[in-house]
Amino acid sequence: MWFQGAIGLGKVAVSFKVMPSDESKDISSMERKLKDELSKTFTLGKSTVEELAFGIKVLRIIVILSDEGGVVDSVEQKIRSLDGVGEVEVEEVSLIS
Repeated sequence: MWFQGAIGLGKVAVSFKVMPSDESKDISSMERKLKDELSKTFTLGKSTVEELAFGIKVLRIIVILSDEGGVVDSVEQKIRSLDGVGEVEVEEVSLIS
């Protein structure tokens, strides 16, 4: 017999790829703003700025979240809402506990 709540939710590490709205945006500034905003609510893992192509840089950031429905989507929307952010892509979701 299944009892809702009998098993606690785990944690997942979600890797996001964040692209600026255009190549003239300062990606380091965008990274600071993103980290500042997300760290208010979530635990952050590693972040790196990488060259994509033609001078375009992308930010890869890992966010630790609870493993409950809809949380990844809400974080993705929060990232999208920040000034200077163009595209956001979930690259990987890994169960960590």
